[in-house]
Amino acid sequence: MYERGYLYNGTPPQNYDTGTSQCRNAYIGTDSSGNPAAVWRTFDHDANVLKPVKFVRDHGKPVVLSESGMMNFTADGGSTDGLEQQRGDQWVKRLFALMNYEGPIPNLPGRHDLRGVIRSVVYIDLDFRYGWDGIDDGSFDFPPDTTWFVDGRLSRYGAAKASFCQGLSANGFTARCR
Repeated sequence: MYERGYLYNGTPPQNYDTGTSQCRNAYIGTDSSGNPAAVWRTFDHDANVLKPVKFVRDHGKPVVLSESGMMNFTADGGSTDGLEQQRGDQWVKRLFALMNYEGPIPNLPGRHDLRGVIRSVVYIDLDFRYGWDGIDDGSFDFPPDTTWFVDGRLSRYGAAKASFCQGLSANGFTARCR
């Protein structure tokens, strides 16, 4: 599936640095002489997420993040076995950091305060080994070496679940962890 030029099928987009697990984009900063210039850097959040959140904020509306789920990219599309615990926790922390984002946005000048714009998050707590329905019937399964998290249930990743529970509490959500 393509969206705004990016291929979302478990492969990292072209601007994703698998070494740092960050997006690489230019933003409008200043050069060594103080003139406006495009400056390359890595971001924890993709411009395709930050820009719409800014647009919504500018129009006084809230954002709902639907169908949130962990991804686990590798540079060669190979097995992600063994990285899930670390990457899961990193993903959860970045999700809540996005909800409190203050900083530059790729290709835009200045700093932007996006705190409080995202007011709801829907997390897909599913074992993807059995497809979208979670039923082991062989109809739509992700292979074990996919770059998608094969098992996206937070209960499988201690640090990620702890960070998720802490994020819910710290951000004033009424939902609580079980």
